Amino acid sequence: MELAKEFVPCVDEVWRLQNRQDPDCRHFQRYMEEGHMRGVPNTKQGIYAATPSGMFLASTNTLDGGQMAEMLRRALERWKTISKKDRLLAEDPTQSRIDRSEGRYPKDGLVLKVYSRDLQRDDLPNDWTGAAWNLDFAWFRREETRSLLPAGLTKGAKVDWPEALAKRLARFHLLDNVRGQTDAYEDGQIVEARVTTEVVKVAKGVVTVRFSGATRASTTGRWPEPPDPATRGLGTKIMGTAAYDPAKEKFTAFELVASGTRWGMTRFNFRETDRKPGPIGFVLTLAADAPQERAAPAFFGQYRW
Repeated sequence: MELAKEFVPCVDEVWRLQNRQDPDCRHFQRYMEEGHMRGVPNTKQGIYAATPSGMFLASTNTLDGGQMAEMLRRALERWKTISKKDRLLAEDPTQSRIDRSEGRYPKDGLVLKVYSRDLQRDDLPNDWTGAAWNLDFAWFRREETRSLLPAGLTKGAKVDWPEALAKRLARFHLLDNVRGQTDAYEDGQIVEARVTTEVVKVAKGVVTVRFSGATRASTTGRWPEPPDPATRGLGTKIMGTAAYDPAKEKFTAFELVASGTRWGMTRFNFRETDRKPGPIGFVLTLAADAPQERAAPAFFGQYRW
């Protein structure tokens, strides 16, 4: 904890940093080849310590607290050898020069946190993989948000989510990312994607709705083993409730639960020894309007906004 106080932490998507030419990307590219992933062609994933001016201090890629602390100590020792002039940026790149997904944050729409985890089963591993969970975000623009509700907000009114939005949920957010990164599904790999919203109560300016539905995705490919084609997929049943304020055109409460079965693996989701069908669950809740909860969805690039 004391070591951490000496650093300013930040988190970003490494693919963008190593491939784009925005000022923040070029800043990372100044020192990425000096780190632990030097010479590795496809990714520079890891934890880096650098000066504001872009001088490399130390790096690692670990989940071990001791190894992380050792990296921070090495970084601090090197920091002490660098003059104040060389530590700092000569100029401050403005946000307007940086094209980031966060710049499309739908502040007048709906932003959800998407939690994923394995559900209890008899053979759930007794290690970090058995306790793993993940977090992503789902974004809806203002007009998309309104399309999740019936045109007439009266008790008993129902509407099916637009196909494109139900499929977006199944393709990009109901994924087996519990233990690590995974691939999104293609449009043609969605077997079923339906969500229905029903108004169950209208009182004191608040519309209470209920969600129900189901999703199923399935595909065959190589991820990357075994050498023969293998299947992967995920199916869920959906239920939930939400509260909507028509005057403010905002959801004031939102909880959607999707639970079902996942099977197969992808290259980086740590399912090599756990490919058989297993229970999985998701919870989608309102995100806070705070900087740390404005992170773009993992597959925002495929939203095509």
